[in-house]
Amino acid sequence: MRINSILSIFLLVQSAYSQTINHWETAIFASDTWRYRVNQTTTPTGWTLHSYDDSQWPQGPGGFGYGDNDDATVVPSCISVSIRTTFIVSDVDEIAMAVLSVDYDDAFIAWINGVEVARSAGLQGVNVNWDTPSSENREAMMYTGGNPTDFLIKKDVLSNALRSGLNVLAIEVHNTGINSSDLSIIPFLSFGITVNNTYYRPTPEWFNPPVTSLSSNLPIVIIDTQGQAIQSDNEIVATMKVVDKQSPPNSIADNDFTYNGTIHLEYRGQSSLWNDWPKKSYNVELINVLGENIDSALMGMPPGNDWALYGPYNDKSLIRNALAYEIGRRMGRYAPRTAFCELILNEQYAGLYLLIEKVRRDKNRVNIAKLTQNDISGDDLTGGYIVKIDKGDFDEFGWASPYTHNGKPINFLWHYPKPENILPVQKNYIRNYITTFENTLNSSYWNDPFLGYYRYVNMASAVDYFLVNELSKNIDAYRISTFLYKDKDSKGGKLTLGPMWDYDLTFGNANYYSGDSPQGWVYKSISADDYYQPPFWWDKFTTDDKFNNMARCRWEELKSSGLLTRTGVHAIIDSMTTLIQDARIRNYNTFNSLGVWVWPNAFVGSTYEQEVNYLKNFVSSRLLWLDANLPGVCKDEPNPIMISAIPNPFNEYFDLRVILPEAGQITLKLTSISGSVVWQMSENATLTSFVYRYQAQDLQKGIYILTAYLNGKYLGAVKVIKG
Repeated sequence: MRINSILSIFLLVQSAYSQTINHWETAIFASDTWRYRVNQTTTPTGWTLHSYDDSQWPQGPGGFGYGDNDDATVVPSCISVSIRTTFIVSDVDEIAMAVLSVDYDDAFIAWINGVEVARSAGLQGVNVNWDTPSSENREAMMYTGGNPTDFLIKKDVLSNALRSGLNVLAIEVHNTGINSSDLSIIPFLSFGITVNNTYYRPTPEWFNPPVTSLSSNLPIVIIDTQGQAIQSDNEIVATMKVVDKQSPPNSIADNDFTYNGTIHLEYRGQSSLWNDWPKKSYNVELINVLGENIDSALMGMPPGNDWALYGPYNDKSLIRNALAYEIGRRMGRYAPRTAFCELILNEQYAGLYLLIEKVRRDKNRVNIAKLTQNDISGDDLTGGYIVKIDKGDFDEFGWASPYTHNGKPINFLWHYPKPENILPVQKNYIRNYITTFENTLNSSYWNDPFLGYYRYVNMASAVDYFLVNELSKNIDAYRISTFLYKDKDSKGGKLTLGPMWDYDLTFGNANYYSGDSPQGWVYKSISADDYYQPPFWWDKFTTDDKFNNMARCRWEELKSSGLLTRTGVHAIIDSMTTLIQDARIRNYNTFNSLGVWVWPNAFVGSTYEQEVNYLKNFVSSRLLWLDANLPGVCKDEPNPIMISAIPNPFNEYFDLRVILPEAGQITLKLTSISGSVVWQMSENATLTSFVYRYQAQDLQKGIYILTAYLNGKYLGAVKVIKG
């Protein structure tokens, strides 16, 4: 978008509450009588004006269309239909704003007296003729029990469009093609009236008027798309204000904003879009008036650019994501920070939301080294990287693991650096590193203390990732939204599991893969027919005594701390539900999904309290099952042999193996029994296990002492014998 366009949007932001609305009335219902034209040729000049003579057009009740049995007037298969009807305005100054509510398939443009007042996504940014196809294949909602989509018409637009006396509303609906199986246009026009007089009819039951007042103990996010339709995978430029006072309540009438600027905005998520839920989630990217990315602190979180506005809909407790992330942070792991807030979108109340910081590399989030275009060799090449196992988009695809699971591929996707920035040499490095880890895990020496997979994986992170996903019974765990990262070798450099992401289908909120059962293991529950399989890693990890013992010890530690207990988790739930107590009432007054099954609910409570009790009971039962079934034994392990030589005695060579407490500079000395140094070497050990083959053909027979130092400090010694 051009700079002057962004500046225009920014400067056009104005108060929506300059006039007080007394009440709302609906001037036009879909069932009213309309004149219509099934377009097979160019539409007549001026047909959207009030002065146009439409007496030759046929008339009938709305809606108009074909294919889904939701149209009062059925028309033949076509590319577009033009409709129009009239209404009277006694005094334009008594109308503060309007809402055009439209149920449509596939796209439309609407005019009042020839002035465009609304346009849907399928016709955005194009010069529309009568035969222009919609670029969006959209399904109508009302015939399946949904509501129409609201398009706000502000006072400044109304002042150019409305006139006292006779007015005309004209709408043209467009299909994706003339052979499309269905078409619908079902419109309603409602007015916010500033006086007590009654001119029209009561609004429909589903009508949700724009918000003119709101006071909340939570931050309030106010987004204005300036009449643009929000799309998926296609950002629009919008404006966003955040009201977040240090001492609530916050009000939409406040003028002190912690953020007040432009953003890139688009829909996010899959289930909410596939199911066309009335409550959507959004990607928000902060930009300046030049369209450049900027970082800003939001709601007490460190400055960032990329945010998710998550709108819980199928999670009736409204807190599952926030709960899982909070548990992860209390375990000492980085998990995305969150903040509950309320959203006003185009001056309409949009519900309770959770602002979530996205997974990104920086010192306050995934704190690994920055990888630049110059980092192509040595230690610089070894980090940092963030990859993920996920569904992803085609342009994110990195590589497929050489190891399938149940015949399905395990796909790794690029995350940091971004696909367009990561160099081929960097791609090769991280792919080879992870493949080497997988090859080792699949080898005969997979759990060898020197040569096994421990060399490549941060074991503590794998244990914590396992515990939090099994505790939450996350049916997407290990296979979808699974992040992994690696820092430079000089900074530890092992593969780390995490951070956590996407926990809406947790704590019993799924009716498949035993997601509603507090018993059983997630990693064993995924159907072999599912395309998205967990990698074979977890089957191996959980047969390894070291992993199991670490998991049991970590579980006991977190239980002793009070976190992973019924009391501990319930306290977090109570604090969150108390925080959102008022906002969740407003949310459910707007999106009354309580008592309604929403995919993939395993439980449908008729009240919010029943939903929270279900969540608490699931947590309690899950904790008991894990405590009884988690394998491993928590005991003091003897310190491993720090240094060894194999074979010993030796002839031609021996393999030196050293377990290090940390990476660093290792120095090895081989001395004779009399104390003479016969061999010495120093090397930067980037892993905490070190293997070196010493060629001993020229060494005389006898007894020698092999001594190891780490960063100049004595580590250990072993006697070796040349036979």
